[in-house]
Amino acid sequence: MIDRVAVVSIAPVLPDAVHGGSQRVLDGVLRGLADAGAEVRVLCSWRPENDGGFVIAPRIKVEPVLRLRGYFPDPWETAPHRILQTAEAAGPALEWADAVYLHADMFYLRQLLPEGRRVVRSFHDFHYETALISAFAFRSDLTIVPSTYLKRCIDATSGVFHGAGGEPVLVIPNGIDLATYFPRPGTTPRGVRARSDGDLVLLWPHRPDERKGLAEAIGITAELTRAFPDRNVRLLVPRHVDAASSSETREFYDNAVEMAAAAGVTESLEFTPWWSGEETAYAYGYADVTLCPGNFIESFSLVAYESLACGTPVVAASVGALRDLPDHPDVHLFPYGDTESAAEATRAASEGMTDADGIRALLGERYSFKEMQRAYAAAIMGDLPEPPRPEALREPQGAAASGDRFSLAPWCAVAGERVYNDYDYGWSHRAELASFLDDLEEHHAAEPGAREPGAPGFTRASANGAGVASHQIENALHDGVIVRA
Repeated sequence: MIDRVAVVSIAPVLPDAVHGGSQRVLDGVLRGLADAGAEVRVLCSWRPENDGGFVIAPRIKVEPVLRLRGYFPDPWETAPHRILQTAEAAGPALEWADAVYLHADMFYLRQLLPEGRRVVRSFHDFHYETALISAFAFRSDLTIVPSTYLKRCIDATSGVFHGAGGEPVLVIPNGIDLATYFPRPGTTPRGVRARSDGDLVLLWPHRPDERKGLAEAIGITAELTRAFPDRNVRLLVPRHVDAASSSETREFYDNAVEMAAAAGVTESLEFTPWWSGEETAYAYGYADVTLCPGNFIESFSLVAYESLACGTPVVAASVGALRDLPDHPDVHLFPYGDTESAAEATRAASEGMTDADGIRALLGERYSFKEMQRAYAAAIMGDLPEPPRPEALREPQGAAASGDRFSLAPWCAVAGERVYNDYDYGWSHRAELASFLDDLEEHHAAEPGAREPGAPGFTRASANGAGVASHQIENALHDGVIVRA
C-alpha cells in the first residue's frame, strides 16, 4: 500500500507563480496524488521566493531543500558543498516515502533512493543534457512521457541502449483544464492596454529560450506590418518570472528589443507580466493568434493546446510534437524557417476561429485533465504495467525479407526533397532518400492500420531499388535521419 509519495523537482516550485508548462503539469499531478489519498512531500530547488517551504493544498507540502542552481539548462552547476547539502537534506524524505516520483527526471543522486521503493519518473523533454544523461545512465520502474512522439524518440535511442530489460515507457498526455482554459471574449489580461479598432494581436507566451522562436515571431510581425499598413500589429511577450533574478533572462529580452528595432517594429513589441493559470487564459482570449514559430523540440506544447481551448488559433512550425497537433482548420503549421509561409499562416489564422466548440470537444476527449491526474496517480501508487513487447518494424509490401532494416527517425520529417531533423534544428537536402521515404509513407497511409504511430520500415535492398545509393543510407544513419530496427 502506497500512502506516502516523495516528489523530486529540480526546477523550483514557487508559491504564487508557475514558470513553465512542465511545472503546470506537476501542479496537476500533485493534486491528483493528494486526491487519491497520498501524503505528498515535494523536494525542489531553493529560491528566495520559496524560502522556508509552503503548503500547496492539504496533504501537499513543498520543501525547497535542493541547493542547486535552480536555473536551466545547467541546474547542477553549483558549488560542491551545495550538492552535499542537497544529499543530506533529501535523504530523510526519500527514506520516509513509500514511492518516489522524479518529475522531469534530472535527479543524479540515485544512491539516495532506498532499496525496495518504487521509482517512477517522467520526461518532458528529450534534448537537454540533464534529460539525456538521466535516460541513458539511470533506470526506474516506469517512465512516463506526454506524447507518442517522445516515446518513439526514447524507444529508438536509450531504449535500444538498455535493450530488452528496459522499463516500460507509458504515454500519459498532458491534460488541458477546460474549466480554466475557455474562451473569454472582451477580457483584458493584467498589464496590457485595451484593444483598439484595427489591432492585430499576436501572442508569444513562451519561456526565454531563443529556440522558442521570439526572433521568428518578430519576423512574422514585421511581415504582417508591411502587409497590413492600416492595422496596428502588436506582439505580446510575457517577461518570465526569472527576469528579476537572472542576468541571462534579462539579456534575452534586451536582445529582443534590439531585434525589433532592426526589423522596424519597435512599437509592435509589448512586454507584459508573466501570467499563470487564469491570467494566461485571459491572454489567449485577448489575442488573435498564438505563435509557436521556433525550432525548440517540443514534446507536447501546452501553449498550443491551451490556446485552442481558449478559442484562439495557433500558428506553429512543424517541429517535434507540434507535427502531431490535431488536423484541424484552426491549427496552422508551416515549415520551420519559412517566414513568408509563417506570415501567410498567421494572416489566415487572424481571420478567426472556425470551430471553437469542435476543438474543445476533441481536447476534452483526448486530453482530459482529470484523466491525466488519475493516470499519474495510478502509475505512481498502483500496479505497474508489464514491459511492452518490442513491435516489429513495419515493412512495405514486396520488400525483401533479408538485409538491414531501417525507418525514418521519429525526430525527422520529409518535405519535398528535404528532410527536417529536430536535433539539427534545421533542414538537409536529400532528394533521392526524401522521395523514397515520401512514397513509402504514401503507400503505407493507404494500408489498413495506417494510423498506427511510427514510420514504415524499409530494407537496404528496397531503397537501392528505388535509386537510393548505399552511401546515402550510411550518411543518413550517421546524421540520425534514419534509424535501425
